[in-house]
Amino acid sequence: MAEFPESPEAHAALIAPGTSPPPAVAALWAAIRRAGAAVEQADYEAAYHEVFSALDAYEERLRHQRYLGGDRPDAEDWWLFAVLVRFDAAFHGFYKLNRQRLDDFSQLGPWLRDLFQSSAAVADGVDLRQIRAHYATESEGTNPKQLVPRGRGPDLRAPHDRWRFDAAVRAERGVQEDPSRPRAAGEWVRPPSGHRDWISADGSTGFAAEAGRYHLYVANNCPWSHRCALVRSLKGLQDVVSMDVLFYRRDPERGWQFRPEEPGCTPDTVNGARFVREIYESVGSAEKSVPVLWDRATGRIVNNESAEILRMLNGAFEPWTAGAPDLYPEAHRAEIDHLNAYIYTYVNNGAYKAGFTSSQEVYDTWFDHVFAALDWLDRRLTEREWLVGETLTEADVRLFPTIYRFDPVYFVRFRLDARRVSSYPGLSRWLQRMLEVPGVAEASNLEHCKRGYFGRTGNNLIPVGPA
Repeated sequence: MAEFPESPEAHAALIAPGTSPPPAVAALWAAIRRAGAAVEQADYEAAYHEVFSALDAYEERLRHQRYLGGDRPDAEDWWLFAVLVRFDAAFHGFYKLNRQRLDDFSQLGPWLRDLFQSSAAVADGVDLRQIRAHYATESEGTNPKQLVPRGRGPDLRAPHDRWRFDAAVRAERGVQEDPSRPRAAGEWVRPPSGHRDWISADGSTGFAAEAGRYHLYVANNCPWSHRCALVRSLKGLQDVVSMDVLFYRRDPERGWQFRPEEPGCTPDTVNGARFVREIYESVGSAEKSVPVLWDRATGRIVNNESAEILRMLNGAFEPWTAGAPDLYPEAHRAEIDHLNAYIYTYVNNGAYKAGFTSSQEVYDTWFDHVFAALDWLDRRLTEREWLVGETLTEADVRLFPTIYRFDPVYFVRFRLDARRVSSYPGLSRWLQRMLEVPGVAEASNLEHCKRGYFGRTGNNLIPVGPA
């Protein structure tokens, strides 16, 4: 990370170059500084009330829109961010602005996290330890013993719900990457899924749920395939939606391939293809990813976006699920969507961004993102058995493939080696609980995962451990 900008003005110059501080932000920052510099009780109290009056006004504005600038952050958002990202770590304690922490505001706290998480470049420009150390040693008046507190500070990578103001963003978060987000040099980007039709119970979408009509193509080592296979198994749809399993290593020229002679793999029992690419080519598509949900009746690909496939399997085929639990219960949908978006960005996809980049800087950034997210999830799962509510839901299903692969694959293959999942008490207990759910272990093939990730890179040796 570059040298951290000590002042909000220097920080704002980096994230909102060429702009000037808006009057309201300038007034807030001046009041914060007066509180920190005050030597008279009356001066401190006057500044204190001015600060929280300004914060209350911002809180009210943010009740009605995602950012101060509307649908997109503007200069006022970024200047206020540069000031308030220092609030909980420094101003709350050192300047005695302690009515409440920013994280205690229902709008300002999530707004701050939203901006922090908006791009790796923004997140990489914040170092809470340096913020705390700078203000801890700024003045003996604000910190007489000059000790630097060890507190964690605000959890800027925790989930937020600010996208509730934007229907288009809300629909895509947790499904694929935002194509408008700025990219760092060397950052790996997951290609979008182009086949996005939908199966409905009544056929109103053009694809009706019917037993024996649909077929799923998966590769066990692919985590996106894994979660589809998990829902198929959890919902008891093995005799309703058929499935073929591809070989865990891709052909250098043709990609995902069928190798039925290999243990745990099958032929293409529907189209007789040798490669998944042939299935795409048969419908005029240049894509080549898995999973693929195929419609026998029309000879078409219905969908190749795993987040949507698993939701269709959960919802459209209810008559054939024999009372299996609903993984997307209506009462918890908002919270599930909220967690799905966070887990996708910082765990599922974040692991790949760390593992597949060619840039040390990008690797370092996403390494930190992944472990901050695992820390947060571990704290959540230390206090509860499941991510949402009292039973397993779609949020658990979507987290599971990454956590299942973490110690035996990602720790070594993606160099995500700060901690193993086995050292997280909440996550490791949750992982064991997941594996004990009927249908989960049956839909999970660790041997294919290990051979798929390690069998095509470096010396091609397959690690034996850990268990």
